[in-house]
Amino acid sequence: MAAVLVVENDQEHRAVITEVVGRLGHRVVLAGDGPAAVTAAVADRPDLIIADLDVPHLDSVRMCRGLREHPTTADVPVVLIAAHLSPGDRTLAEAEAAAVVPKPFSAEDLTETLRDCLAGPAGTHRNSAFTEALLRSLDAGVVACDMEGRLVVINQPVRDFFGDDSLGVPARDWAERFRLRRDDGSSLNPDDVALYRALRGEEVQHDVILAHDRQDRPRWFAVNARPIRDAAGHVLGAVAAVHDVTAEHHQRQYERCKSEVLKVLVHAPDTASAGAEVLRAMADGLGWPFLRLWLVDPVTDRLRPAATHLTPGSPPIELPPVLDRGEGLAGTCWERGEPIWVPDLHAPDVPVLARFAEDGHYRTALAVPVRSAEKVVGVINCFTLEHQDPDPALKVLLTGIAGHLGAYLERRRAEELSHQLAASVGEYIALVGHELRTPLTSIGTYTDLIAEEPDRTTVGEIRDMLVVIERNNARLRSLVERLLDLSALESGQAELLTAEVDLASVVAGAAAGFSIRPDLPERLTVPGDRDRLRQVAENLIGNAVKHSPEGGAVRVSLTADEDAAVLTVTDSGIGIPAGERDRLFARLYRASNARHSDIPGAGLGLALSRAIVELHGGSITLDENEGGGTVATVRLPRRPGTIGPARPGRPDERLGGNH
Repeated sequence: MAAVLVVENDQEHRAVITEVVGRLGHRVVLAGDGPAAVTAAVADRPDLIIADLDVPHLDSVRMCRGLREHPTTADVPVVLIAAHLSPGDRTLAEAEAAAVVPKPFSAEDLTETLRDCLAGPAGTHRNSAFTEALLRSLDAGVVACDMEGRLVVINQPVRDFFGDDSLGVPARDWAERFRLRRDDGSSLNPDDVALYRALRGEEVQHDVILAHDRQDRPRWFAVNARPIRDAAGHVLGAVAAVHDVTAEHHQRQYERCKSEVLKVLVHAPDTASAGAEVLRAMADGLGWPFLRLWLVDPVTDRLRPAATHLTPGSPPIELPPVLDRGEGLAGTCWERGEPIWVPDLHAPDVPVLARFAEDGHYRTALAVPVRSAEKVVGVINCFTLEHQDPDPALKVLLTGIAGHLGAYLERRRAEELSHQLAASVGEYIALVGHELRTPLTSIGTYTDLIAEEPDRTTVGEIRDMLVVIERNNARLRSLVERLLDLSALESGQAELLTAEVDLASVVAGAAAGFSIRPDLPERLTVPGDRDRLRQVAENLIGNAVKHSPEGGAVRVSLTADEDAAVLTVTDSGIGIPAGERDRLFARLYRASNARHSDIPGAGLGLALSRAIVELHGGSITLDENEGGGTVATVRLPRRPGTIGPARPGRPDERLGGNH
């Protein structure tokens, strides 16, 4: 004899159900509403529950959910009695009912249904309990539908991802309802949903789809689906197993991305190209639409953008041109020297700029430090429009990419130094072969000529030869003095006499010697050595004039931003041959076109200028002028504390002067 709990508030229907159960030889327990039914079932577990769909206080669907959540009643089969269930109604699936008896029903219909549900110890309710336990224990998702495409089975992993409202969504509507995509992100046609394909008789193997959970996080699933057939081969429904393959997808994605980045670094011709191409490879490989590479500016000790990638169609991000340590996400990453993952940019207390957090487009960000040896020399910033939880594998990948980029920067610097060192051997041979031997030859030959003159020769007769000797002697003396000066600067033995210097006044004085009217601010102060900075300005302006044709334009300008003063000298001269620009700062090196044009010079001006500028914590570069010629740019820090071997000097007495 089985115990049957009858939940019905209509007295006449309750009497009919009780009579049918009694005739089947089973014991009846009565409950008039949903809460009473749950209490009774937990207190004395029944073998079967018969419930009207619309009982008071707690409808049968919610009552069934409560029963399923309690260990005592989780596997008790339920028969629902309903007035009407339309096609596609999800009540059966939500309640996990063993059967539904529609109203009006006959005693014979009810008897047959109850007999099937109370078939004994090996009957349907025990099989149902077994099946339910099996479905709950699986890590993989399981979905089944009837021949109309209505879901009849959906286990907990699928519900957890898509939500309880997935129970009533027909198989064909899943693509639109849950924004399903193909593996590559393209749209999925409703007819191509694996379960619906199986319902049409197709067996589907490893169909990979992209879906987003209720927090809009992307996940990839591999779906195997097949039709359910009766003995005659007719399709009764379909079943699908859903496996989460997000980790495997990411692993393949990360390997491809790493491979592309390494290819870029192998073939990149220079640092600027390497940064831009690395960001592009990362964007293509990982799907992050906005990336930026920040590098530490040695002049101002701030982060400045070196390369930016924005995927077409993605919203731009307005970031400041410079960042201090601890400022924003990149500045904080620089300060800490470790990766920072921000899953939700709009959460409180995240290390991002306030105006960026208010923008609203991007959801997740990541910052990774770029190291050269043990020093952080930059930061890679990544932003995505989707919510993405911290992924240790991705963090390891990006840390590795940043490491490869840092090694590339260090290698390029080492190669540059190696080229300079190798070139110095030839340069010193050139010194002996030309810069020393040429004036020594003039001195020696003219001395021989004087020595061969008769004793009666007067000084007036040999004065021209003495002038030649004096001129070449002065040339040698200047060359030696400049070489000694350069060596002292590079070794740190020459100290800078530092004070607040009006750089505008310095440049104005240097330009006046060449009859050039520079474009200058009224006043621009920097910490430094006035005489040394004047030396740099004179070298650069003198080079521009010397290498420009007669009447050629030479422009000198001085500007500033918050951090640095910028001196720019532009000429319209012969320019710099391809491949020689980086070598021009080596001592005694002269461009090949300058040597062949008989333009005078010893090849020390730029080397001295760079040594002076770097001692001031600044930088000096040479670039090609678009209209022909060369652009020399000097950047000097405006903040004190960045210049090296120095002793205090007097403040510049002309800081208030007009120019």
